Amino acid sequence: MVWSAEQAVYKADYSPRVLLVDDEPNVLKALGRTLRQESVQILTAPSGEEALTMMREQPVDLLISDMRMPGMSGAELLAQAAQEWPATRRVLLTGYADLESTIQAVNSGKIASYLNKPWDDLELRRVVGELLQARFLELENEQLTAELAEKNDALESLNAGLEAKVRRRTEELRYSYEHMVTLVSSLTAQREAPDSRAALLDALMVQEIAARLKMNMDDTDALRKAVMLSGLGRLGFTDAMLSKPYCDYDDSELQKFRQWPLLAEAALFGVPALRCASTYIRHQFERYDGSGFPDGLTADNIPLGSRILAVVRDYSDWLNGRVNGVKANLLQARREIEALVGKRYDPEVVDAFIEVSRRYQHSQPENNERCISSADLHTGMVLSRDLFSTRGMVLLKKHHVVDDDIISKMQHLEQLMDELLEIYVYRQDAAPQDTGGEQ
Repeated sequence: MVWSAEQAVYKADYSPRVLLVDDEPNVLKALGRTLRQESVQILTAPSGEEALTMMREQPVDLLISDMRMPGMSGAELLAQAAQEWPATRRVLLTGYADLESTIQAVNSGKIASYLNKPWDDLELRRVVGELLQARFLELENEQLTAELAEKNDALESLNAGLEAKVRRRTEELRYSYEHMVTLVSSLTAQREAPDSRAALLDALMVQEIAARLKMNMDDTDALRKAVMLSGLGRLGFTDAMLSKPYCDYDDSELQKFRQWPLLAEAALFGVPALRCASTYIRHQFERYDGSGFPDGLTADNIPLGSRILAVVRDYSDWLNGRVNGVKANLLQARREIEALVGKRYDPEVVDAFIEVSRRYQHSQPENNERCISSADLHTGMVLSRDLFSTRGMVLLKKHHVVDDDIISKMQHLEQLMDELLEIYVYRQDAAPQDTGGEQ
């Protein structure tokens, strides 16, 4: 998604502002050059303190800050910006060695995204485009709200003979708008803490799977939305249902569970832009062999988006312990999916999923490497693969040379997340020479 000039002039007095914060002038210049072709106003500040001063003097739509700066850190800046300007999107630039600070920024700064240094120009422009698009939609909704208020005032001035008709029309407009507001509110106030992070990871995975299966852009976008909204039906679950795995549901709870896709579809079907997504959600529990619900569809009669959604949803459920109460590791979760190929899942979809999931989990060690825990790491060991968090975030790149500081941070992260990392290192007799570490 790209921020366009047409969107930039949606309001004559509005042009999106992007504030770049870094204590290194060359970094600010490089960021500015990368974003110069976008239809945005670029502001720069060399410190967190100056950035806050600028934001108090003029509105800022997107704040991009470096993590490590003299005085106020990027995490502190983003946290304060989140309190004073919650509508401003926030992005963190960080190095691979800033794991603890990054976690702090995620928790206190409520960042929308983060990028590693050195950043990829295309990825930076993509992130900026998507965040400004979201900001644009907020402003558009504000304008629609104002227009709706103006129309209500005009309708109230009509004669008594038209009053009933005007009231009905006004209620229709208000209902459509409130429906969208309620939907967004439901997504942002989810009852289960892991859901927002899991939904973001799932959305990334389904887009890659859809690309491998040559799904067109519109359907892929509908699938991405379906993944983000597929859990709406769970909002009707009781606290007791949310606190126990599916395998422990009694008959009445299973009946509520089977209503999940229908309730989610009903919540979305009235929104034209989400109609395709609602269809994917309705059929997410169909099974490839026809034993699923609600319509007992089989094989290719199940929408492709629903077949993809089913695989990624169940993969996430295994990881979160929703299936049997035990959180599976990445390899175990994938094996559970593979075990039901041709029965519950489309074989082609699972093949694509397996390829994509390798970005988020590792396979068995090769002859020249071994998989160890952080407790077995020693200074000088060399990573033989990228190191991922259990949520799919790249923590360290392949060929990174481990030192005592990195080992301490890995162990601290495992304690914080209460999950073990899968760490692959070269055997001592097979480690590459002169690899160097990546920060």
